[in-house]
Amino acid sequence: MAKQLTDDEASLKRKARRRLIGAVALTIAIVVLLPMLLDSEPRPVGRDIELRIPDKDKVGEFAPRIGLPSASAPAAALPAATPAPAPVIADTAIAASQVVAASKASESKPAEQAQAEPQQSFVVQIGAFTKTESAHYLQKKLSKEGFKVYTEKAGDKTRVRAGPYATREAADKVIRKLEAQGLHPVVIPEQ
Repeated sequence: MAKQLTDDEASLKRKARRRLIGAVALTIAIVVLLPMLLDSEPRPVGRDIELRIPDKDKVGEFAPRIGLPSASAPAAALPAATPAPAPVIADTAIAASQVVAASKASESKPAEQAQAEPQQSFVVQIGAFTKTESAHYLQKKLSKEGFKVYTEKAGDKTRVRAGPYATREAADKVIRKLEAQGLHPVVIPEQ
């Protein structure tokens, strides 16, 4: 009779193992397959990124221009909900080099020629933005503070400028006020 109990016990153990394996397999199937069946939204398809590499012959030598914000610039210049628009440094660097060249050229001319030339006015370029919304936001903000600001489309950029001012000194006063707000404007001759 002892042998018969062991055979019964072995049979019960086999049945229990089969039931346990079946329960585990059913649980895994429910956990994996049920969400797939109940998912009503299709899976998002990856977007293709368009990448254009210009020919070597058509492009000059690479010269990176990196503009880092100064440590003294206040972080709360713009509201927290809107990220601070980053001006494009390339346009302001080119404008600055044009101003330097123009000032050197005017210093070398005699006084008689300087009087014969018409008066030149100056504008203050505050920034150039790829997003038109950022440029208009900055324009509205500075207009509320009393600056004479306008935007100008130049290629794919929107420039934010103040002015025009009759003298370089008047433009420099505006620059000091804008720098106090954490901006990095540049004076350029009006064209």
